[in-house]
Amino acid sequence: LLNKTDLVTEADLARIEARLRGINAFAPIRRCSRGDVSVDSVLNIHGFDLQRALQTNPQLLNPENAPTQHDKTVTSVSLDQGAPRHMRTVQKGDLDFELATDFLEYIAESQGEDIYRMKGVLAVAHSQQKYIYHAVHMTFSGGFEEAWQPGEPRESKMVFIGKGLDEQFLASTFNNCLATPENLTRKASTLRFKPGDAVECRTTGFDAEEGERWAAGTVVEVLHRADDMAPGEVAPYRVRLEDGSELTVLTDEGSEIVGANSHGDEEDGEEAGEGCEAQAAPQQQQQFRVQVPDGVHAGQAFPATVGGGHLIFQITVPPGHGPGSWLTVTAPVEATGGARAGGGAEGSGAAAAGNSAEGTHARTTHQAASEGEADHEADEASKRHKA
Repeated sequence: LLNKTDLVTEADLARIEARLRGINAFAPIRRCSRGDVSVDSVLNIHGFDLQRALQTNPQLLNPENAPTQHDKTVTSVSLDQGAPRHMRTVQKGDLDFELATDFLEYIAESQGEDIYRMKGVLAVAHSQQKYIYHAVHMTFSGGFEEAWQPGEPRESKMVFIGKGLDEQFLASTFNNCLATPENLTRKASTLRFKPGDAVECRTTGFDAEEGERWAAGTVVEVLHRADDMAPGEVAPYRVRLEDGSELTVLTDEGSEIVGANSHGDEEDGEEAGEGCEAQAAPQQQQQFRVQVPDGVHAGQAFPATVGGGHLIFQITVPPGHGPGSWLTVTAPVEATGGARAGGGAEGSGAAAAGNSAEGTHARTTHQAASEGEADHEADEASKRHKA
């Protein structure tokens, strides 16, 4: 099967088919896209002929041939909610979409070179469609596709093929992605605001003279879900504005929601600073979400790399968190110093992590050539998180 033919030119297909015939001149070649082929074209085709195989390889049946050598570090791990109970390593239930995609992103980024392939079908909370994904190393493709049929068990299946796979870690992290009350409570604890907090939100309106419009309000709900939202999507906040209307805030980022008076203070500060010399520009902050590895508990530190490998944190796990917990870390985009910050983590460039972790610091392992490059790295990290 010559798959993904929709992604290349006719000249590329002819060249690849010529190489395939050089490997096996007898096998028929069927072009397809997204693996769409009829069952009759692949089953009961009687494609193997021993005499023909011996013509190609006369030593095929020779027991004196050197045995095939396999790399024992290359294994496969299957996480199947539909497996028999005595063979099932994961719990049943729908997955939280953000936690699950963060998990897959973490695996692709941290172990991508050793992950030869991973694929799966996920049952996601708040979705009537299956989330189907496939990845080779760090190249990932996924989306909501066919619907769950009436009576069909909503069961997730993940398959990993690669080198040095830790089945226990993969299974425990999968369980931490389930949309259970415990996992969602832990997820909510990483948000910057809680119900009842006074905030300011960026609204959709824009004024040519005033620029972006912000409105004051109060958080009335965290992890908000509405029927008109995309499959699996859960918003960090539902905010009731001072005029009585409600606003759904889709990201927990400073560009969309800040603490009460924070936006106004920034504007006042700009006005107060007019005409003053040597005003220090505010240090731009960027939020990152990282997961505590297996075996690391409260009070212990672990390294976490984000932003395309340019930012590395030494994070101390706060009380109440442990293996599988997702932590939100706030650090300067252009963090270059070696100062310690928060939490008592050892070593330079340490960062404390917790519900908010405001004001923590990190350091770059590879110094950006310019401020623009550092900003670009932060933007790329933010885009990956949103995706």
